[in-house]
Amino acid sequence: MRVVREAQMVNLQAPRPGIFTEVPAAQRKSHDELIKIGASYYDALDGNNGELAPFAPDCERHENGMITASSKPFAAPAIPGAAATPQVARDCRGQLDSNTFQYIDRIENRRVFAADPQTGLVMGLSHFRHPMNNLPYLVKNTDGSTSERNAKNMPFAPFDLPAAHIFKVGADGLVHEIEAMGFTAPYNSPTGWE
Repeated sequence: MRVVREAQMVNLQAPRPGIFTEVPAAQRKSHDELIKIGASYYDALDGNNGELAPFAPDCERHENGMITASSKPFAAPAIPGAAATPQVARDCRGQLDSNTFQYIDRIENRRVFAADPQTGLVMGLSHFRHPMNNLPYLVKNTDGSTSERNAKNMPFAPFDLPAAHIFKVGADGLVHEIEAMGFTAPYNSPTGWE
């Protein structure tokens, strides 16, 4: 997750409309079911396996106001005469399956602790560790080709990311929206939960 920039502030001024929509009483998941669904996100992200969490096709993830996963296409700037650049999947499931997040070494102190069956909201806290020592690695593109992630296109020093996630689980039991908030910290920072 990156620092919030001015352009992202518009996405932080009001909750997305679907966040507080109530789930019909007959279709509500129990507190325990919602906790398991929220926890599965961290397993999917840590394992680079989108099948480990129940993502809806329209799942959209925001990180500090920036849209980082969406089923909607994004417009890459057109450069006259330039060849098209292969794209990595942008949807929640496809991004994980592409190996995009291989740079995340581990997700520690996972605490999925709050769930509201009436709204389908689940909250979790975690601590991401990024040693940045596994570069280069390959990412699968949507056209079947691969692209390399290396120190040149990911020039980051090792860092941690304490984060909070809110998951919106719909009546279908699928994750439709993810709101993530986090900040960078020195690598191997204590969490206070040791």
